[in-house]
Amino acid sequence: MVELDALRGLAALAVVAFHYTTLYGQLHGHVGEPPPSFSFGNYGVHLFFLISGFVIFMTLERTRTAMDFVVSRFSRLFPAYWVAILMSAAFVYTIGMSSQRLPLGDVLLDFTMVQQLLGAEHIDGSYWTLQVELFFYLQMLAWFVLGLLARIRWIIAGWLLLAIGYGLATKYDRHFSYTVRELLILRHIPFFAIGILFYRICAFPSHWRLDALLVAGCVATIAIAYPLVYAEVALVCTGIFALFTAGKLGWLRAAPFAFFGTISYSLYLLHQAIGFSLIWRFEHAGLGATGAAVCAALIVTVLATLLTFLVERPAMRLIRDAWKRRRAPAPA
Repeated sequence: MVELDALRGLAALAVVAFHYTTLYGQLHGHVGEPPPSFSFGNYGVHLFFLISGFVIFMTLERTRTAMDFVVSRFSRLFPAYWVAILMSAAFVYTIGMSSQRLPLGDVLLDFTMVQQLLGAEHIDGSYWTLQVELFFYLQMLAWFVLGLLARIRWIIAGWLLLAIGYGLATKYDRHFSYTVRELLILRHIPFFAIGILFYRICAFPSHWRLDALLVAGCVATIAIAYPLVYAEVALVCTGIFALFTAGKLGWLRAAPFAFFGTISYSLYLLHQAIGFSLIWRFEHAGLGATGAAVCAALIVTVLATLLTFLVERPAMRLIRDAWKRRRAPAPA
């Protein structure tokens, strides 16, 4: 859906703006006058989570076998990710700051996409969300294999209860299982649930009332379990999706939005480590902080476009076509 791709592109741009202005200043300090702050862009990742909830549930409803889903997700995520790690490392170890240069073992573990769980650092700090997404995919695949997607409302209710339990344990300084928290992504799962419920509202409009009630339950859970700002973010994201399901976001089909939607994954993969290296070099060469951020954004956009059309899309087609040929019945 073009509108969802465009929303993904806008979310990626919001994260880039936050990282290049606010986060870079917090971590490294801008030279001279800092650029305008885009602190709200930090919450673009939560819009990603809603979009993933919507798209992954829709995908699984149209999937025949578990391996079809595995191949689809692998081809979408890993080829571009692996090349992005190599590109990011090339920039970091040539023109980047010394603080960006990780031990080789950490860089190698980054190729797993679960490096955080393995105790390694990310070559690009934004990669923490990829582990969250991957665990969501695996959990949804498990429900699919068990034949329980038809009971997704009950699953969501369970998620919300666990999220509240985690939130209250954190608030009152009680122990909560790290393994359960990470594998069930309890710090983020209500956002994915909202996306799933909006897909159901779109696909099964005659049952929208109960799904809308559960959306309200997700927002309430976020307000209980997490800091208040996340409830505000959830309300904004819910409003955006309400407009989407009502058909009010057709203007996002315009070419610029569609373009950034197309390159959004590659842009997200490349922007932080490479962008920080470029900003640091530009600022220390005498360019103002705002100009350095803009130049870095332009360069990373070009690199993301190349990664999208030279790696991400061709690799996805190649892997999926090979899988289709393999599973096709042999001629009689």
